[in-house]
Amino acid sequence: MKDKIQNQQSIHCFTRSQIARGDVREFLTKYDPPRLDNSQVAKLFGAISFKFEGIEEVEVHTNGELRILLRRLHAIWPWSGFFLNLKESLGPGMGLNKTPLLALAMCVADRTSGEDQVLNVVKPQLRRFQFRSHEIIDRLAKRAGIQARTIKARHSAVDKQFKSMLNNL
Repeated sequence: MKDKIQNQQSIHCFTRSQIARGDVREFLTKYDPPRLDNSQVAKLFGAISFKFEGIEEVEVHTNGELRILLRRLHAIWPWSGFFLNLKESLGPGMGLNKTPLLALAMCVADRTSGEDQVLNVVKPQLRRFQFRSHEIIDRLAKRAGIQARTIKARHSAVDKQFKSMLNNL
C-alpha cells in the first residue's frame, strides 16, 4: 500500500523586519504542530522551505541576524527534521544552504574559532541535532499516520544532509 501523502509545498518568507526582530510568531501560527490536526501535519511532511527577504548571496549560518532568528525558531519549533523540504536550499541557494537541515543545525550550534574547538564543540552538537531530528520524525510521523518505509526514507535523507560535514570535521 502506498503512502497517500500529498505534500503541499509551502515557502515561508521571513520579512526584513521579522529577521531584525527575531520574530517567528507568524510562522508559528501556520506551522506549529499543536495548532495543526493530524492530516495537516501529514501534508506538511517535508514540504516547508524558508526564504529571507533582503538576504542574498550569504550562507545563513554566517549572518548574525539569521543565526539569531533560526536559533530562536529552533528553540520554540524543533520540528524541522520532519517539516523541512530537504531538497530546497535554506535561504539563498549556495554553499551549505543547499543542505537545509545541516545549515539550520550550523545556526543552532555554538561556534567558536579554532579547529580543535570545531571538532570538540560543533561536531557533537551537529550529531545531537541529527539524532533529535530522527526522534522528531518518528514522533510526528506516528501522529500523522505515515508509514514505516516513508519514515525510514526520511531518516536516510536526514543522515545524508549531515554525512559529508561530519566525516570532514
